[in-house]
Amino acid sequence: MNTNLEYDVVVAGGGVAGVMAAVASSRHGARTLLVEETGLLGGSLTTCGTGPMMTFHAGEEQVIKGLGEELVARLKAKNLSPGHTVDSTGYTYTVTPFDTEGMKRELELMLLESGAKVLYHAKIVKAEVKEGLASSITIASMGYLINIKGKVFIDATGDAILLKLAGVPVASGREPDGVNQPMTMNFKLSGVDIPLIRDIMEKDVELFPFLKQHPKGLEKKAARLSFSGFQEIMKKGISSGELDIDRDIVLCFETNNLNEVIVNMTRIPHLDPLDPFDISLAETEGRRQVWEMYAYLKKHVPGFSEAVLLTSGPRVGVRSSGRMVGCYAITAEDILSETKFDDGIACCGYPIDIHSDGAETKSTFLRWGGYYSIPYRCLINSSVPNVMAAGRDISSTFEAHASLRLSPCCTATGQAAGTAAAQAIADGVLPLDVDTAKLRQSLREDGAVVE
Repeated sequence: MNTNLEYDVVVAGGGVAGVMAAVASSRHGARTLLVEETGLLGGSLTTCGTGPMMTFHAGEEQVIKGLGEELVARLKAKNLSPGHTVDSTGYTYTVTPFDTEGMKRELELMLLESGAKVLYHAKIVKAEVKEGLASSITIASMGYLINIKGKVFIDATGDAILLKLAGVPVASGREPDGVNQPMTMNFKLSGVDIPLIRDIMEKDVELFPFLKQHPKGLEKKAARLSFSGFQEIMKKGISSGELDIDRDIVLCFETNNLNEVIVNMTRIPHLDPLDPFDISLAETEGRRQVWEMYAYLKKHVPGFSEAVLLTSGPRVGVRSSGRMVGCYAITAEDILSETKFDDGIACCGYPIDIHSDGAETKSTFLRWGGYYSIPYRCLINSSVPNVMAAGRDISSTFEAHASLRLSPCCTATGQAAGTAAAQAIADGVLPLDVDTAKLRQSLREDGAVVE
């Protein structure tokens, strides 16, 4: 077999950011390869059991479209998603549930139809840099070491793995102690009595804290139910010792399949998601918490008595880890002041959502309908300028990252990175020197929202 490959654009990481980057790059004429360490696409949405996607909107306005919206439309057409529906937790505007198996396949179809290639079971072990530019990466797969040359590389690993190997400065965690947000092992249950929980939400809104801020009956508008509540039941479990988990609320999201929910409740703090031994411990601790939480929900929380555990993970979910130190780091101040940058390439209206060391989640909300843009400068760096970032490892502060890390935003930054990479190659320049006015116009023509 050939262990020396060459492409125009090489994308590392097959989450939604990486897939959209590869699709955009290939559609714009660049020979593109995506390398993914697992055997499937979707990243957190499929390998970590995360869902739903939230949120494509800011108030009534949809501010994330483009390839992300194309994905949703394709899923809807095959009855693999109800599309965007009101967030009945009351936390944000909309959520977009999906069928996990459908998500895996539809992302794969989008990628292959674009003409891009995919190499699964490919773990990056080395990046070679010559005269200040990345020239190739080495991946390990099935006992082979494969060298892949490229003109532009895009890190969409979520953990900034390629950036780090290439020698690009990477930040991690919060100021001043470097601690990242807690990790979570999501799990999926079938047999949950969603009609009963809808009825409880209608009759006793006080049990659901974010719902109290909205007009009565929000849960009736949701095609699939999301709920965040039952705090007193959780507190009793913690105080009695039945729950050895620092989590103060029941948080569940109905998937595309009726009465099936994703449970986002385990909490694994104080471990470094970039440390091999810590991430291994997080996997073990996550599964311990899943079984404890599953038993507690069945015994104590209305609607869960007949629930059946379908799957956990299968990989622990990481909220924050490595972030590229790029040409500009978007800040919380940029987000809360709803900054619209001249080189904006994506928009987002999600709040700053920081899961704390303890049981609570610290949320800072934009005004209703408010949103901000993300500048192209957050996708590029001057250290090794032909290595870009897409998704949750773009250049940002820890606080700003807590907003832009969500999957809809990752589809937008992924599309922008892939489009820019192809443009750089076509124009014979580095990503650092891409004409951002031309890039923004190209993104608009492809349906993206940039301002």
